[in-house]
Amino acid sequence: MEIKTYNPQDVKKELTTLYKHFPEIKRLLRTFGCDRVTAEDIFQESLIIYIRKKSDADFEFQLEPIHFIKQTCKLLWFNLARKEQQQNISVSSIDLEDTPDKWMERELHYKQLETALTKIGNQCKQLLHLFYGLGWSMIEIARKMDFRSDKVAKAQKYRCIQKAKSLVQEAQLTVEPIQF
Repeated sequence: MEIKTYNPQDVKKELTTLYKHFPEIKRLLRTFGCDRVTAEDIFQESLIIYIRKKSDADFEFQLEPIHFIKQTCKLLWFNLARKEQQQNISVSSIDLEDTPDKWMERELHYKQLETALTKIGNQCKQLLHLFYGLGWSMIEIARKMDFRSDKVAKAQKYRCIQKAKSLVQEAQLTVEPIQF
């Protein structure tokens, strides 16, 4: 993995620009019930996440830095609030229509897929992993999983996909905040 290097002056400028938005982000977090000290901690943590993501060669930003920081702060606060059981805040209380970023939508979609995959059962997980993850043929999967034929494996794969789709649709209604 290639690690990007930055001129310290450029990083300092960028952080200074982001710090100018702290009052706005603090107000946003306060509207969700976050106290001042926790808002400061969350903001600092989001800056650390931002710098780490920026130095990751595999990560591609889809947002302006301030929007990434705002979304990260929101997610960190909702996750913290859920863990501490201070409030019953759900993702449905986040106004996603006001956030034009595709990153947030993609992360929620991944969370829904992850939730669905944890519920589909071990046999479906294994079958989908062998087919999509490892690229095995249906004949190989049928042998490995003791199906009578590749047609049975194919039918089982179809049922697993349908089950996963229904679980994803169900998860769209009850998605928890993303954990970092």
